[in-house]
Amino acid sequence: MIYEDINEAIEVISHFSAGKLKPLRFKWKERVYKVSKINGVWVNKEGYHKKHHYSVIADNSDYFELNFDTDDFIWKIGRVYLDG
Repeated sequence: MIYEDINEAIEVISHFSAGKLKPLRFKWKERVYKVSKINGVWVNKEGYHKKHHYSVIADNSDYFELNFDTDDFIWKIGRVYLDG
């Protein structure tokens, strides 16, 4: 499996309930991906703000790391893992 660091801003449709944020779909490079499964969630504190990380599997079976920063409320794609 090959991975690539991306760190690009993306558009995300997410669900917020009971204090938890869950990404449902995201758009990257003019393509929309549906999140099929969330493999893991972790949070890093950066001063007063938090960066939420989501390891997800998209509908095309590729793995992505999505990041949400509470400082600027921007979603980013941190890394992509491709079957190679």
